[in-house]
Amino acid sequence: MAAKDPLSPVGRWIIGLLFVAAGLFPALAAFDIGPLRAADINGPPWLGLAAGGVFIAAGMAVLAGDALPMLKTVFAVLVLAGLAAMGNWIAFGAGERVCAGTTTFFWFAADGDYSGLACRIPFALGAIIVDAFLILAAVMLLQQALGGAPHLARTMKAAQGLLLLTLSPLLLLLLVLAIVPVGLRVLWHHLRSGR
Repeated sequence: MAAKDPLSPVGRWIIGLLFVAAGLFPALAAFDIGPLRAADINGPPWLGLAAGGVFIAAGMAVLAGDALPMLKTVFAVLVLAGLAAMGNWIAFGAGERVCAGTTTFFWFAADGDYSGLACRIPFALGAIIVDAFLILAAVMLLQQALGGAPHLARTMKAAQGLLLLTLSPLLLLLLVLAIVPVGLRVLWHHLRSGR
């Protein structure tokens, strides 16, 4: 049974065009066109093009919808490519990086500016995960273009393994966060009841 599309045709056009319009400002800023300028981009001009391109590609994917699944997949790969480009530049690009952020630990929070590795490491973790998603999406797109599973089955398994590998630290953390409270409750119950 085919899933019903949650967007009406008018809703698809409105949302798609809003995303495209939102992406035009940073994309055109890379060329000093419009209200924003290349100097407003906190980095090289291509960063504005990548940031705007993510929104433009997402809007085009919404416009393509289920009627053009191959084109929708192409735009999804372009979204991932733009996100990967930005994350990789922040994490691994030349030059100094300064990030503003909030560090939270349970109910404690501290705002601050982070530079050097304190800025790059979180972006590196995210960039590597997005890179793995990009590789998987590109392989899926190629597989779709070639007509099915047999052509790229090994490459697909390798891409899925890479994605699992990049997500494993987060999965391990979630596992620990799920197991520790249960273990503490069991220990507390044992100390109180002796069972």
